[in-house]
Amino acid sequence: MGKMSELEMQIKELRSCGETILEIANTLAEMFSSQAEDTPPKAVPKEKPKTPAFEEVRHRMTVIAQAGHSAEVKALITKYGARKLSDIDPSRYEELLKEADALGKPEAGTDG
Repeated sequence: MGKMSELEMQIKELRSCGETILEIANTLAEMFSSQAEDTPPKAVPKEKPKTPAFEEVRHRMTVIAQAGHSAEVKALITKYGARKLSDIDPSRYEELLKEADALGKPEAGTDG
């Protein structure tokens, strides 16, 4: 075999390998692009604060009232536009409890 025919055979082999590599690359691209279309990206769910149940709110308000803050508890209920606790919109329970919990805590900078 002459040098030219050997070189021609190697060039054919190299082209064949290149075509095979291109086919593999195209197949992989199709696989991953169709897989990406099939499965939407995983979004991290936002932590939605859990709305306290009415029973929990009622219990905590009762405990605070029994600790000597019944007038303040009643004032809070009125502040939220209600005559009784069950009239308050559940979406405002978290806010109400924060204010109510603050009633039983000593002010910053005071002893006792």
